[in-house]
Amino acid sequence: EPFDVILTDLKMPDMDGIELIRRIRDWNPDPVLVMMTGFGTVETAIEAMKLGAFDYILKPFKPDDVVTVLERALEKRRLRRENITLRETLNFYELSEALSSGMNLDEQLRLLIDMVHTNFGADYVSIDIQDPNRPDDFINRIRFGGPSLEFRHDALIKEFLNERKVLLHGREVEKFVYNPNLPDTQVHSFMASPLKLRGATFGMISACSLHPGVKFSEGQRKGMAIFGGRAANAIQTARMYNNLEDTFTQTMEGFARALEAKDAYTHGHSDRVAMYSKLIAQALDLPPVEVDRIQHGGLMHDIGKIGIRGDELNKPQKLSAAEKRMFKSHPVKGKRIIEPISFLRHLVPCVYHHHEAWDGKGYPEGLEGEEIPLEARILAVADTYDAMTSNRPYRKALPHAIAIAELKRCAHRQFDPVVVSAFCEVIEEFRKARLAEGLPVPH
Repeated sequence: EPFDVILTDLKMPDMDGIELIRRIRDWNPDPVLVMMTGFGTVETAIEAMKLGAFDYILKPFKPDDVVTVLERALEKRRLRRENITLRETLNFYELSEALSSGMNLDEQLRLLIDMVHTNFGADYVSIDIQDPNRPDDFINRIRFGGPSLEFRHDALIKEFLNERKVLLHGREVEKFVYNPNLPDTQVHSFMASPLKLRGATFGMISACSLHPGVKFSEGQRKGMAIFGGRAANAIQTARMYNNLEDTFTQTMEGFARALEAKDAYTHGHSDRVAMYSKLIAQALDLPPVEVDRIQHGGLMHDIGKIGIRGDELNKPQKLSAAEKRMFKSHPVKGKRIIEPISFLRHLVPCVYHHHEAWDGKGYPEGLEGEEIPLEARILAVADTYDAMTSNRPYRKALPHAIAIAELKRCAHRQFDPVVVSAFCEVIEEFRKARLAEGLPVPH
């Protein structure tokens, strides 16, 4: 059981004071140790202080001497506890700063369980959440330490529903924790807190001590409940972001379908441009967030054509000067459509600049070389390839080999040569993979 101060003699049968200090330090470093010794063993008492004893009292001593040493020992313990509290408060502050710095969910949860381990001396920390498809089952989201422990989640949920605090030691722990692989592993201390969303429990954070000298306190349980609140917020935010991202993708797909409904010749064009653009972005080793943005830009690149009368442009004859001006207005119209929409605004460079040319002879602004945003240079190649290999009112689809030869011929003029090179390499790999699966590709 825990003690605040331990007062022990140096010379004792079976186990002397030095060995006792070592054993106590292995068991629990928290108690303050005071050694009693005779005058002839002062050097041994000093050795005891090197091992962590707070002070020693020489025999013979008066009761007042003992009281004075104990008062100083208890004051030291109070200061040590204050320092621990201050350090935990500082850790909570550092945690808040870190979690507000744009970490992704996995990084946030890893930081949380690392802090539970570091601050509370936990040997095993686990965050488990309900399986969305099977609410009675729980999935481990992240954990620290080993061996792999199992929790009786249904029993813990009942405790949480009844608002009972889960902080147990010794044999009581077996009600909630077991190890099917190593049944002899003993969990000496256990604490758990619920993860809640709008008052409903959807998971839990748990910590175990496998060391007899580390016994969790009520203060630590409360501290871990704060970490649990942070974990719940992080998971909730990630879910909201995923839902928003799904809505965002569905919105873009809706725009693309609305555009294609106006023009039978462009059916599937936006999807293919998005796919080719993604392949190029990945071949250029762009970060995943940029790859996603470029793919979304591919879906939206022709959105401005919604404002153009396609029936006048879909004809086998050459376009008049006025019709060419109408067609060339679609990047500007597209920009006007999406720029006021905050969650689409980051796609403006894709929509507005995908008809710029490497030599500066493109439109709408005549940008040249690397003045053109990279995402627009990628879309220009993907868009042109799909246009060449698809049927149009004025011509049949061109063979793949001719389309590739045309892209290479126009590199350094219409297209970024680096992007063309990346596309030519990745499209061959893509075609081989599709053919191996029996899927269609441009001939």
